[in-house]
Amino acid sequence: MTELNPKITPEARERLEKYYGLDKPIITQYGIWLKRIVKLDFGDSFFTDRRPVWTKIKERLPITILINALSLLLILIFAIPIGVSSATQRYSLYDNITTVIVFIGFAIPTFWLALLLMILFGVYLDWLPI
Repeated sequence: MTELNPKITPEARERLEKYYGLDKPIITQYGIWLKRIVKLDFGDSFFTDRRPVWTKIKERLPITILINALSLLLILIFAIPIGVSSATQRYSLYDNITTVIVFIGFAIPTFWLALLLMILFGVYLDWLPI
């Protein structure tokens, strides 16, 4: 961390190492880290607000769980029935098309697909009063 700043003084470097516990043996550092993780103490954010990381996680956890639950619901509603119907009609045109679509879906990076979907739905859903 301090190697990237050529202007840091040796005293400041030593202070940072002591503050973050980097002056201790690696096994001691690991023990301290493990103890803090068990207590859900992830330290303070490096962002300007310097709030505890666990507080930030708790704020964002409900929406994360909601998004995951909705994606699971979509899987149950669409993917499983399509997969079952494709499996019951082996080697048919329907099976071949769904197989190709699934392989394309697996090949597309998720971040890129998410960006494309945001662009698509952002453009076509601008008329919604949300």
